[in-house]
Amino acid sequence: MELLITIAIFSYIIYLRYYADLRTKADKELDQLQIGIKLFESGQIESAFQYFDQQIQQHQQWSIAYLYRARCHLKIGDREAAFADLITGDTYDNTVPDIHVEIGRLLYDQADYPAAFTEFDKAVFHSQGRDAMPYYWRGLTRQKLDQPTEAQHDLDQAIALEEQAKNRPTNQIAAPTAFFDRRLLTNAAFVLLNSLLLLFVVKQSVVIHWPYLMATSSAAAIGFAEPRKGWSLAILQAVTLYLGYTLFTDKPTNSGQIDLENFNLYGSMILTFLGSFIGGILKRAMA
Repeated sequence: MELLITIAIFSYIIYLRYYADLRTKADKELDQLQIGIKLFESGQIESAFQYFDQQIQQHQQWSIAYLYRARCHLKIGDREAAFADLITGDTYDNTVPDIHVEIGRLLYDQADYPAAFTEFDKAVFHSQGRDAMPYYWRGLTRQKLDQPTEAQHDLDQAIALEEQAKNRPTNQIAAPTAFFDRRLLTNAAFVLLNSLLLLFVVKQSVVIHWPYLMATSSAAAIGFAEPRKGWSLAILQAVTLYLGYTLFTDKPTNSGQIDLENFNLYGSMILTFLGSFIGGILKRAMA
């Protein structure tokens, strides 16, 4: 039993570390680099450059840091250094649309239109067609490559996406974020598997602290993975425990064993909600 609980707890840690957070590498880097990004956007180029230069020394594989240091280079007119940073950033993560756009713009200015088109095409692909800028620059490049029909289509698409972006802040009620997204469904599958394991512990444990420890650990993982939707996963785990116990397990005949299993079951259900609440608070405090 002790080994089973230990394996389960380590599974929660591994899950939270590698699977619960479905953001891309670039998304995580953007969150970490907000101080420098705000410096850059406010026009404090020298301070921003120093910030990103320091971040690159500490995190040599952060492509977003290279992207923004390249943008700082461009602001001060050092195009060669900017191009070198962009190429380096692309080698660490070739899925960042803005890196391809910036490389493409430099190539476009050099009149290397075929190479520029390739970069803008990559930007369209990696942005999943949701960003106006890659379409805009690909449209301009198609004009240079004598592709007027395709160029106009790209430019029209850029205008349409730009209009959507302008209207988005005033249309938040009409287009809310979906509750049942891929992340929540992935976490729900993990919770179902954990609930079955916890049910086994509830039935087999001869003391209450093992199911309580496992319930608290798993619930804290729920709250940490889904700080705002964790309540739904806590309900899922509690309901799965109750239904699994009442419908699919044999009831003991010994009164002492009945009391023990009831303590295990209902205590685990209560701790599921408490642990989820605490995990959500910890995650928001760390954000």
